[in-house]
Amino acid sequence: MVQSMTGFGRSEGNCGGITYRIEVRSVNHRYCDTSVRLPDDHARLEQRVRSAVTHKFSRGKFDVSIVRVDVSLENVSLGLKSSSIRQYHAMLQELSKAFNVSFNIRNDIGLSDMVALKNLLTVSRPDSNDREIDEFVMKIFNKSLEELKKMRLKEGHTIYKDLERRIGRVESMAKRIVRHIPVVVRDMKKRYISRVTELSEIPVSDIERLYREIAIMVERMDITEEVVRVNSHIAQLRNKLEKGGVVGRTLDFLLQEINREINTIAAKASDIKISQLVVEIKSEVERIREQVQNIE
Repeated sequence: MVQSMTGFGRSEGNCGGITYRIEVRSVNHRYCDTSVRLPDDHARLEQRVRSAVTHKFSRGKFDVSIVRVDVSLENVSLGLKSSSIRQYHAMLQELSKAFNVSFNIRNDIGLSDMVALKNLLTVSRPDSNDREIDEFVMKIFNKSLEELKKMRLKEGHTIYKDLERRIGRVESMAKRIVRHIPVVVRDMKKRYISRVTELSEIPVSDIERLYREIAIMVERMDITEEVVRVNSHIAQLRNKLEKGGVVGRTLDFLLQEINREINTIAAKASDIKISQLVVEIKSEVERIREQVQNIE
């Protein structure tokens, strides 16, 4: 089954009093591109997170968010990052000098202000180790990836049904062109023969030459090869859709080829009805291409 590149997955889990919420979003992208946001003390997991995404998906732009949403103080210990505190203090001192404003950390900044600053507090479980926490986070992260995949597959099925219907329309219009070609050839022959009849005084040798030219023009109008290739591309489109997998780029290529063959047909057969059908086919192919841009 084909997958859409758009989806969302979310999961939560509690590990010894710390609740983690993980969300993964994906949208269209030519390649597999992943951005990761996670607590600083879990930065070691970033590469594992990226690898898990590329292992499960081939294309899409992924936004991964891993946050702690609830911490039970009974089961964890809090600490301060002294180096970060000193950096913030030095920065505030520089700002006070730059703007010539007196500053006293005891009077001007309260405890709540300090706690609100980023990266000042550390959260840990005394009875656990990093490996245990890492495995837990990766476990619920993989659950969010499964949820994401379910949504991508569900939307992919919707796109598949729409593409089947639109491809059927293209195929139907291509058949109408084939059925109309004999009419175009017949009308052209009639016009030329009528013209020859009007010019009855033309020497026989010239009339024979004119007939040969008519035959050459009819041959040039032959669109059999183009129609065969269009039908072949349509069959390949259906085959790729049914097999599923990573087919987005292949489908886009086949649609470009259909467009090219249709343009050739329009150039060969100068006929109003065929021109109208070509416009309709090109319009439908463009709609299909828009949908295909969202397929992995």
